[in-house]
Formats: sequence, C-alpha cells, structure tokens
Amino acid sequence: MACGTRSAVTDVPPSRYKVVERDRRLVVIDTLTGKPASAPGPIPPAARQDQPAAPPVERPVTETEPRGIDDRSGAQILTTSPLYDLKAPRRIVMGDRFNEKIGKAIGGWLIALFFAFTIAFLFFPWLIVLPFVLALQPKLRAAIRQWITARLDDVERG
Repeated sequence: MACGTRSAVTDVPPSRYKVVERDRRLVVIDTLTGKPASAPGPIPPAARQDQPAAPPVERPVTETEPRGIDDRSGAQILTTSPLYDLKAPRRIVMGDRFNEKIGKAIGGWLIALFFAFTIAFLFFPWLIVLPFVLALQPKLRAAIRQWITARLDDVERG
C-alpha cells in the first residue's frame, strides 16, 4: 500500500430479503416485491380440524439379519463361513466354553505365527512366500478346514 493512498471502507449493501414472524412462523420476505420469497409451509397440527386422528399403525418387528447376541445368555454369536467350516453356515454361541476352548487356541496360534513370520522375515525372506503357496494346495486347505470344523463341533456339543 502506498503512503498517500487510503482505502475507503464501504458499508455492506442492504439485504434483499428480511425475515419476519407471522402466525408464530418465520417467513422470508423479498423487499423488492414485498411478497413472501417462498411458498408457505405445511399447516401446523393444531390448525388441522378437518380429519380425525388416525390410530397408530402397528408394524411387526422383522429382522432382516440374524441377531448378533443370544437372548438367553447375552453372549455374542459366531456365524461360520464356508471358507473355514465344512458345516457352514451355522451359528455358535460364544459363551464361556467357547472362550476356554477356542480363545486359548487362537491366542497360541497367533503368537506362534507372529514369531514364525518374524524369524522368516529376518533370516529367510524367501520363506514368507511359503504360506501363500501352501494355501493354494487343495489337500492342505481341506485338512485345515476339517480340523477347524472338528474344533467347532467340539465347542458346539458342549
């Protein structure tokens, strides 16, 4: 900005619209025409006298998906997949017995896989490809699915 020039600050021009209250409702008025800028809204419920109130319609509760919680015990429900369970889909309540049997096994397998992948990555990087190659073998996949199905059967029998 130069030393001798001043910028003149101008006022904001007046708005074309104004908001007023009519019959306990806010209405936008166009100041050029003096008419409401929008169509009037629906009639308030108190002013409707021409129709009697309809009784509420009962809608039965229908669930599109199965519940994820068992109503009797409050435990979560596992819905198995054909990817790992030969008897899928089935729903197994994940109660205390499930947590005792499967929870410990999953924890042990995850720890073992973590250490195996860590050692393979550090010392034998080419071994990281081995699990993916083995996963493509149909006989090995069938044996793993059969083993998982047997564990799930054991938990389900109780």
